[in-house]
Amino acid sequence: MQQEVSPTKISIHVTSKNLSLSEATPARTGARWSAWFTLCTLAFAVCMLFCITPLVRMPDPILTLHIALGPLVSAPSSWLPTTFRHIHPHSLNSLEFFGLITLAFLVYGLGMLLVMKLSTQNRQTFWRGCIWCGALLVGAGFLFTPALLSHDTMVYAGYGRLLAFYHVNPYFVPISQFPHDALTSFNDWAQSTSAYGPLWILVCGFWGLFLKDNPTAYALAFRCFAFAISLGNIWLVGRTLKAAGRSSRAVTLGMLLYAWNPLILLESSLDGHNDVFMMFFVLLGMWLTTRATQREQFLRPRGYLPPVVAFTLAILVKFTALPVLAAYLFFLACKVLRAQTEGSGTLRQALKGWYRLIPVFCWSGLVGALVALAFYGPFWWGHSLQAIVQSFTNVPSSTGAKHSFFESVKIWLEIHPASAQPAWLAFMNSRKVWDDLNYLALLLCLLLSARTLWRKPTLGSMRTLALAMMCSVLLITPWFYPWYITWPVALAAIALPRREQRTTLALLALALVFSYTALSFYLIGFFGNHTYFWPLLNTLPPVGAALLCWLFYPVLLAKQQTAHSTPVSSEVA
Repeated sequence: MQQEVSPTKISIHVTSKNLSLSEATPARTGARWSAWFTLCTLAFAVCMLFCITPLVRMPDPILTLHIALGPLVSAPSSWLPTTFRHIHPHSLNSLEFFGLITLAFLVYGLGMLLVMKLSTQNRQTFWRGCIWCGALLVGAGFLFTPALLSHDTMVYAGYGRLLAFYHVNPYFVPISQFPHDALTSFNDWAQSTSAYGPLWILVCGFWGLFLKDNPTAYALAFRCFAFAISLGNIWLVGRTLKAAGRSSRAVTLGMLLYAWNPLILLESSLDGHNDVFMMFFVLLGMWLTTRATQREQFLRPRGYLPPVVAFTLAILVKFTALPVLAAYLFFLACKVLRAQTEGSGTLRQALKGWYRLIPVFCWSGLVGALVALAFYGPFWWGHSLQAIVQSFTNVPSSTGAKHSFFESVKIWLEIHPASAQPAWLAFMNSRKVWDDLNYLALLLCLLLSARTLWRKPTLGSMRTLALAMMCSVLLITPWFYPWYITWPVALAAIALPRREQRTTLALLALALVFSYTALSFYLIGFFGNHTYFWPLLNTLPPVGAALLCWLFYPVLLAKQQTAHSTPVSSEVA
């Protein structure tokens, strides 16, 4: 007797087969995307490492490093041409360098697009491994490059020599008082006392204890230190985003945004700048804030005081971290006042409990002041108050102009006759005016964000405020160098916008485009006597990118919602 086949069994069999096929398809798709990202990693590393040969070929009239592995790291790109028609060799090297950097930025952007397309969660470890490998490979190559784009490591070495070898105070004695020192001739700021915080001076003094008057040894030491700190920043970016509850894709994207940024790789592992050290403490403070908030301990002293310490340490590296501390304290005040109304009261009702801010700010101010005094005290001991004040105000960065709109005004007035100048241009030829503009920009950022922070005092709002303050300062600062863009890029990496954060997306675009245009600083020789145009080339593209993101954001969001039936990209709109 033939056995009947149940229709139910047949349907179950077919359904299970379809399920197995549907599970296999995403796996194959994920493997294909991973293969593309691996190729992207290799392309990025090649573009960045090929920059070494043009850098080595650029003549440096001040300093040439003697590194044994130098010829080895530049060998793969030695085939790059040294002559092309009637272009001067130095100009050709600069164009090759900037062209390769442009390609690296394009691959960098492609990598971000690939991460945003990734939908599987089980391959995040592989993708993050590629991110780490790319950063390590490029950074290791730059460490042994016998060329420099900046001589700031020699300035740091001078502070280390003053503190550890000559046993004098770098805040009151410049290295020019020791003209016989082998490093003085390489120091571009030999006539000036230190413009950095005491924490960085102690780092310089540490290297001064172990290194002799060898410029190559100092350059390698500060390169290795900056690169190690930059790797720590990658880790902090990932930890902060994870603690904030962001998706695995958003964590991977934030890590890539910082780790592969060509400007950060150049200014850390090649030039050894201390900006990554400052941002280490800023990111540490952001992580501590995020962790305390998630544990619902932020409004307790053990929750809000550790970030104060971290941000104060950042200021003790470079004073430019002050806006981040201001944004944090503003966020803290909103959280305290909001807690008193249990999230439902008006601002007027909350301000009636203003006295609750007194213990919070007293503890914060006391802890910050004690940390600052612990580092500054040994350097200030035995000096008058007037001398201490002068140590802050007589450095060039506090009084002069470099690569900014302020310098453009000064150059324009020097080139053109005074009789043809409008009155407003003469008025702008003042450092005080530009300092006041900086303060006004910071105040406007605080005022414009006050309503948002009050209605929704979230970590995202605080990071957006800190990013906006840093960007506004850098757009109009009277003293600018490309490595300053490290600040907004690091903040942008932990402030990845969600769909509703239109302003954050615009600031993210500004920071990333700014990190590209700032590198045109190394092409400044092409401007000849018209260097006053460079600040426009440097700032207009990032501002334009931010405005475009702001204006067309609703259109892009509508298209994205139409294209995707499920919000797969809600973490990184």
